[in-house]
Amino acid sequence: MKKKFLIGILSLGFAFLGCEQDDIERANRVSFENETVEVQVPRDAIDFQRPISIYVSEVSGSDRVFQIAVNDEESTLESSEYSIPSSVTVPANSKTGEFIMTVSDVSLSFEAKTLSLQLLSDDDTYTGNAMLFVTERCDDTVVGLNLAFDDYAEEAYWDLYDLSGTPTIIFSGGQGSAYDELDNGEFDIEFCLASGNYGIVVYDGYGDGGTTFTVSAGETVLASGTVPGGNPANVPTNITSLFTVD
Repeated sequence: MKKKFLIGILSLGFAFLGCEQDDIERANRVSFENETVEVQVPRDAIDFQRPISIYVSEVSGSDRVFQIAVNDEESTLESSEYSIPSSVTVPANSKTGEFIMTVSDVSLSFEAKTLSLQLLSDDDTYTGNAMLFVTERCDDTVVGLNLAFDDYAEEAYWDLYDLSGTPTIIFSGGQGSAYDELDNGEFDIEFCLASGNYGIVVYDGYGDGGTTFTVSAGETVLASGTVPGGNPANVPTNITSLFTVD
């Protein structure tokens, strides 16, 4: 008897959950084009426009307006770098609406900045969220740098030079013991490089070497090596490598 009672309770529970799920699936919904949206901005662009679509599950005979809210706590994109409207309209007899996000490349790189958005409704419409990942778009060649550290990652730092004219440092990293938490680990970063000649110098601040580096474009290794040791304590060593981007 107890067993039958328990089975009955479980059956009712599953039936309730099933009905609840069906209600949600049938409910009036509005959502972004995707839960994650990539926004790639051309280098140094000012007021670059990216259309973003929204979709509703039910057609209405009149325009429907949804508010667009920004979750600042989950966003890293600075307000000075973008603008979006406060609302978006789905026209009558349509399931699709669109708004324009305007972005300027103030400080963008290949490390994505985020913008967390939510749609708001005045009725019982289920509303959606989206996380926008905003990066600089590369119209040249994406070149990656991989660093593999020894027990003392905080000793490693590097400079990347543009050698097309007077050697000029265009990227740097690791200064100030920035990799302190990456002992026996790895670090990866990407650059967008135009065709030309470049050089990379990887240092060991203590002088005992150990960091291995690889510069690559896709599957092609452009440069690699390991920082040597052999110097007295706190006398830095380094390794220099030249490479060409076609």
